[in-house]
Amino acid sequence: MALSPSVVTAAASVQFADGMEIVRFFDRIVHQHFIDWFNANCAGRQSWKEKAVGSNDEVKARFVQIWNCIALMFEQPSITLLQFSALMSIFINEAGSDLLPRSELCGRAEYPGLAYAFCAIPSVKQSYNAAGGNKRAGELFFNDDDFWRAHSGRAGADLVRAVPDLCEMWNGSDYPGSLFPTTLDPNHSGFIQQADFFKFRGRGFIQTTWRTNYKRIVEFVQNYSGAHPVLLRYKAAWSAMDADLVCTMSTNDDWDTLFHDTDLIVPCRAVGLHNRAGGNYLALAADAQTLTALSPAAGSLYAAGLRISGSGSYAALFRHRVLQLLETLAYQG
Repeated sequence: MALSPSVVTAAASVQFADGMEIVRFFDRIVHQHFIDWFNANCAGRQSWKEKAVGSNDEVKARFVQIWNCIALMFEQPSITLLQFSALMSIFINEAGSDLLPRSELCGRAEYPGLAYAFCAIPSVKQSYNAAGGNKRAGELFFNDDDFWRAHSGRAGADLVRAVPDLCEMWNGSDYPGSLFPTTLDPNHSGFIQQADFFKFRGRGFIQTTWRTNYKRIVEFVQNYSGAHPVLLRYKAAWSAMDADLVCTMSTNDDWDTLFHDTDLIVPCRAVGLHNRAGGNYLALAADAQTLTALSPAAGSLYAAGLRISGSGSYAALFRHRVLQLLETLAYQG
């Protein structure tokens, strides 16, 4: 699928500064809210098979709230229709029909609960125990005094530390599930859940993962200049602390609170921080040849998808979805 140069040029010329400008644009062009138009014309079709967006008032209000955070996500005051179409396509896939900044679900039949995050699963995911700057569980459990001081009172701590010979197993990519609980109930595995492999799993609109990316969010919180009470509370608690130490001593509950209870500030800023660290992949090309190229060239949709997921198959599907959305809109508008 490809877009004509005229369609790309037109989409690149449309600018949005906030959510209501997007709502008004779609009302003017297709006489519908974006969500209603998407569900009627793209959802369930071609590359958007099995994808749709909730159309109730709560989701539509959240849509506006998200796109009122353009400056947090793009670090610029306005974006183009191309950029909106691209990032909205990511949100529909990663946040689901309710457009909420979800936390990654863990567990499948052969990899229950914590084992899912810990293990390398062929053709599905790499182990979260030793990538992206994550510290290995064995290192944290047995050799990190800060981690032990912060989390030793949680369920399962004594059980883990009673078997120091398994330190190397905890540093691997096969969860010792026959010896330790895989349940996500913190009353049984609360200590284990504070390790990086689980604590820094995917959260938010682009499923922010890895200590490296969470560390950037810590720095954002430490330098926050707004008035949101939750962010101000964490700013005070983390003041003057090394960001890496904060990552070690923070908890799952801390990160769930920051992603879910800050009026979308943290999940939206997480997008912007990831974009900056990834070479500004949301700066999409305004020429059709570069934008639609099935290659990791800067400015292409494929490159943006690759930066977000690391997967070529995901990047190709994402590219096709954005092109389908834009082509459908161009045909109707």
